[in-house]
Amino acid sequence: MAKSKSKSPKGAARPAPNVEKKGLHLSERHQDYIYIALIIIILVVLLKPLVVDGLMPQGVDVVASIGKNKQIIEYNNTHGDRALWNPYLFAGMPRHHDYGPIAYSVDNFLNFFSRLFSSVFIFYLVGSLGMYALLRYLKFSPLIALGAALIFILMPHYKSLWLEGHFKKFRAIFYIPWMVLAFRYFLDKRSLLGMALFALAFGLQIRTQHYQIVFYSGLLIFAIGVYPFLKDLLEKKYALFVKSTVMLLVAIVLGILMAAQPLFLSHEYLPYSKRGKTTIDINANEAEQKDAAKSDGVEIGYATQWSTHPAEMLTWLIPRFYGGMSAEKYSGTEVRQARGQMIASYWGHMPFTQSYEYMGAAVFLLALLGMYAFRRDKMVISLALFALFLIVLSWGRHFSSFYELFFHYVPYFNKFRAPMMSVTITFFIVALFAAYGLQYLTSLASKRGDWKAFKPVWVVILSFVALGVLVWLFSQGFSFVKEAGERYQGQSLDLVKLMRKEMFYTDLTRYFILIVLAGGLIAGYLLKKINSVILSAGLLLIIAVDLINIHWRVQKELIDIERLEKQYFRPTSTDQFLLADEDVFRVFPTGQLFGDNRWVYHHQSIGGYTPIKMYAIEELVEKNIYNGPDRNLPINWNVLKVLNVKYLIIQQALEHEKLQLVHSDEANQLYTYRFVDHLPRGFFVKNYQVINDEFERLRTINNPEFDPALTAILEEPPQMPVNTPDSSFS
Repeated sequence: MAKSKSKSPKGAARPAPNVEKKGLHLSERHQDYIYIALIIIILVVLLKPLVVDGLMPQGVDVVASIGKNKQIIEYNNTHGDRALWNPYLFAGMPRHHDYGPIAYSVDNFLNFFSRLFSSVFIFYLVGSLGMYALLRYLKFSPLIALGAALIFILMPHYKSLWLEGHFKKFRAIFYIPWMVLAFRYFLDKRSLLGMALFALAFGLQIRTQHYQIVFYSGLLIFAIGVYPFLKDLLEKKYALFVKSTVMLLVAIVLGILMAAQPLFLSHEYLPYSKRGKTTIDINANEAEQKDAAKSDGVEIGYATQWSTHPAEMLTWLIPRFYGGMSAEKYSGTEVRQARGQMIASYWGHMPFTQSYEYMGAAVFLLALLGMYAFRRDKMVISLALFALFLIVLSWGRHFSSFYELFFHYVPYFNKFRAPMMSVTITFFIVALFAAYGLQYLTSLASKRGDWKAFKPVWVVILSFVALGVLVWLFSQGFSFVKEAGERYQGQSLDLVKLMRKEMFYTDLTRYFILIVLAGGLIAGYLLKKINSVILSAGLLLIIAVDLINIHWRVQKELIDIERLEKQYFRPTSTDQFLLADEDVFRVFPTGQLFGDNRWVYHHQSIGGYTPIKMYAIEELVEKNIYNGPDRNLPINWNVLKVLNVKYLIIQQALEHEKLQLVHSDEANQLYTYRFVDHLPRGFFVKNYQVINDEFERLRTINNPEFDPALTAILEEPPQMPVNTPDSSFS
């Protein structure tokens, strides 16, 4: 008797021939309408506080953005022009490169609707519709397309992005399905319309101004396009190859030109920012820093702090494998006195984390099935290899020899940080592969009962069970403490470890439940107990409940943004005192106050939070402002003179010959001191000193004998003679 052979589907370009006809009798077009409406309803329900109530998250970057933009908005409204410089933030920052695109495009309509319905809702909708359209273009059924769309937008990491205020990254991610759809259409048609659509999608993503996601997305498109273009050459279709190459280059140029206004200005600012040069610290090893200072990017250690340790990949399947996020509300029973309190749950290899990288145990199961079943599909092969590349790249400092190849030799790569960000693109690929997996299962309808045909399915399911068992066995030796050490001691550390252990085993149990539920549904289908529609709907329900459950773990207070601004930035008596001084000056909020943008909201400050500072100011302020000779108050007074600091805000009373107490704010425990040697914003000096070496320049500024009121430091000699001005300080 001949053995039956199971052949895997050859691709997603056409539906599997043996899919059951049972289930919904609606036409696919009507199903499309229903599922798109369902996506909208699900998003409205999940995002009701944002869409209906008009609330916003109180994330760190949200609050910081209000603080740094307030004075700019006031200036623009008053003068009817755009401010190109922000004198209030970090001793002065260029502003021209940070404006959104002026040229009108599709995103202008999206921004308009964002003001009506919430930007978060609009871009979730953009991403879900893009994923749905992509799957339908690839000939997947409406139900599977719905599943892929929901999987993609329900990835918990994305919620953390908008909660913390990383809106540029959030928006850039949700253009990815549209880019892939447009590029796939271009590859299929090689037409002007395909070229134009890809140019539009690519340009829209560049206009989000999150260039690291744009970079990875460009690599994604390259991975998809390699085979079709090589195939043209191998088949000697030279005319088609040249035509396609020219059209693709034109599309790329058009996409760049769509975003030229922010893109080129950002490129202009880049060499002056901390992403364009490594800031130096004269207190650190000079020999090591001199090599780093020659780089036109960030220092490798700074760039790779947030690297994915290979073991942390298990958080993709078991959300609290390393404790989840750095701060989580404890809801267990082992330590009852801590119940309901925020605890430091994360004990992984990164400094801290504000997000879950969880992708779903059942999602991964389907994704592996899809990779296996469509292993001969060229697009699947390309995406699988690219996903592997992204994963290895995300290891960063844990596989430094590989990461540094790109860091040192790929243009612009040394401007990026957080290697784990590459996994963001992997979320999209996993969601797509899960759809392939579901397609594979539904294609087995006619073979149900032939157990040999289902061997790959059982191997994958049992592999997931075995993985869970191995994790449980190895967990017996887990320390539940960060390798770098923690501040907890004695009984406190024991309690923290106990809570982390409980959270770990809770999620490991959860993992087994998900695999059993998904495996049970698949077994019921293969045993002809349920049909393919119930299988698909059941698996999607399990996945949705799973991902939404993790969504609810990522919580942050949502408030009225106008009320937040009024409450958080309400002027204190310290603010009122400083605002009463009509002189032009900067303030120095010391200690923990330094990075708070509430000072920037009201005053010109040498502090404040912004991710891409000017490297020269960062070297001067962050690296040298506490390099003074007095150990009790090690402030470098020369830096304060150079930066026009007139007042210091300190959280405790003190006495010093260079400081005069001028205001006490007892309610907020703030003390305002006038710097007695402060210098005006601009002044003439008697002398200048040319110092080419940047380390020597900083050492000179740190020298108590140096007086910036009398001598200016130049990097290069002036091109003409300079005489001593009459109005210089004597």
